[in-house]
Amino acid sequence: MLTIDNLSLFKDDKKIFGPVGFSVSINSALIITGKNGSGKSSLLKILAGISKSTEGKILWGGEDVENFRDDFNGDSQFLGHRNFLKPDLTVEENLKFYSRLNGTEAALAAGLSFFGLTDLANKKVKTLSAGWQKRVMLAKLLCCPSTVWFLDEPSTNLDKVGKEKLHGLIKTRIKEDGLVIIATHDEAFFDLGPKLNLEDFS
Repeated sequence: MLTIDNLSLFKDDKKIFGPVGFSVSINSALIITGKNGSGKSSLLKILAGISKSTEGKILWGGEDVENFRDDFNGDSQFLGHRNFLKPDLTVEENLKFYSRLNGTEAALAAGLSFFGLTDLANKKVKTLSAGWQKRVMLAKLLCCPSTVWFLDEPSTNLDKVGKEKLHGLIKTRIKEDGLVIIATHDEAFFDLGPKLNLEDFS
């Protein structure tokens, strides 16, 4: 179980959000909503260990995540607004790089296939549209399997088919002992789990 214990974030003495508290278990999803500037992206980055909160703790199985942050990060993934792809490498080269780091090269073909990228495997990423680049980013979820996903506006730039694939993938991750926390404005994903409006904690 992931527990957020009175988490707060201040920037330049201005409160962005907090204190926030909630618990979510394996086999579930939590939808983070709220207007732009309410701190959705910041909260996900804090949970993923990319940035720090001003106050509060993050617990995993009742223990402070900071006591084993490397292990926790090794079994979680964060996908945010920033494109982590190398534009001059091909689709396959990008995903192979991450799967090698994760020791999961055997999952590469499944990631390419699921998001319809097999025929584009040898295309340089910089030649792809924003929608197809987003599919490459999302394929990393399959190429580098992990228990916990932190997804920041994951449906941006996706067409209807891409959104349906992502929705189905998240449902499967939840069923297979996964935990997914999603920050999104996209109502098509609101059925995946309970919603937490970060504006309520501003």
